[in-house]
Amino acid sequence: MKNPIISVIVPVYNVQEYLRQCLDTILNQTFSNIEIICVNDGSTDNSRKILEEYKQKDSRIVIVDKKNGGLSSARNAGMKVARGEFYSFIDSDDWVDYTFIEKLYNNITAYNSDISICAVHQYDETNQKIDDSNPYYTLGYFNESFDNRAFTYQETKPFLMDVCVMAWNKLYRRSLIEQCQAQFPDGLIFEDGPFFFSIFFKTPRVSIVRDFLYYYRINRKNSIIQKAGKKFLNVIDVAELMLSKIKDLEDFEDIKYTFFRKKTEDFIYRFEHLNSKFKKAFVKKLKKDSSLIDDNLFPESMVHGKFRYNYFLFQNLKTGSVIFYEYQKCKLKAMYKLMEILYKEDGVYYLKYKTKIIRLKKRPNIFDIYYYDDKIYVRILKKIKFDFQFKFSKLEKFNEDD
Repeated sequence: MKNPIISVIVPVYNVQEYLRQCLDTILNQTFSNIEIICVNDGSTDNSRKILEEYKQKDSRIVIVDKKNGGLSSARNAGMKVARGEFYSFIDSDDWVDYTFIEKLYNNITAYNSDISICAVHQYDETNQKIDDSNPYYTLGYFNESFDNRAFTYQETKPFLMDVCVMAWNKLYRRSLIEQCQAQFPDGLIFEDGPFFFSIFFKTPRVSIVRDFLYYYRINRKNSIIQKAGKKFLNVIDVAELMLSKIKDLEDFEDIKYTFFRKKTEDFIYRFEHLNSKFKKAFVKKLKKDSSLIDDNLFPESMVHGKFRYNYFLFQNLKTGSVIFYEYQKCKLKAMYKLMEILYKEDGVYYLKYKTKIIRLKKRPNIFDIYYYDDKIYVRILKKIKFDFQFKFSKLEKFNEDD
């Protein structure tokens, strides 16, 4: 049988509630010269029966059975048997627009690119609404100058770490993946970043499709992300793998601080959503395995200046206990929020309390001001006994003579 042009790889594990919707949207694509490789990753529900049911209806479906090994393992298994000139990955709890393959294929061939990327709808399972507010998924970081042409990763350096790394909103040229010997990291979650960067930095040609062609289901019950268990510690391992992909780039010095910003955001976000019984293990692993704490690689003088808020939170996470971090997070978040509340001039804070205006000179070695739980706190650093607080009321712009 003639090889299909495109291999669609679908990892399947206990998704009986969503699998039919996913398969229906793939089988009814306007571009039909495809094979659908469904990798049954040891499902224990009715997913395998559903795959067999659909295979009887359409010979383009190929079922690969394997022991449970996780998403990376399933995708890698799918690539081993894929025959197409191009690869696409679709997760079995998501679905796609009926023109998903056709539009990505037309785009990748029109500009002779190696990767074509489309915009993504986030579908919230809890309220059944679509959210298009995140530029990471909507291609919002790409301005109009990226349209209707191919571009290189160097052109994305101002927002490199905000390029969507997810495997599934893309079409890939097979020869590029084979040339880079790209694989998903076995046994890890958050696996998309290392795979994407292993090929993104090697291709001279990438293009985008502005259309929303992929539907990404979020807040799905029983998903690994929802469980927020020990696997969340993988975010540290994945960051190390990603760092290994960019360390050897000629322009590493230009992008390493944006990498620091993005990965510390990821660490802090995952830590805060992590099941509490694994938080101590997270901090321990961070201190042991993360290169982000290497001051030789990420000098404090540079990181502190460019990403002050991230730096302080990350410092507290890597050096303190879990309890200390939670305390400092409240305070630092409060100080960050304060910038939205205070009416500022050079060297002066103005605060409004009821009808009174309080004018304070900025003296960082003498007092500290922060906002938390609807209160502004002024802490006298020289004399702790003079700490006081007052309820915040809306601050309005005013003339100093008022």
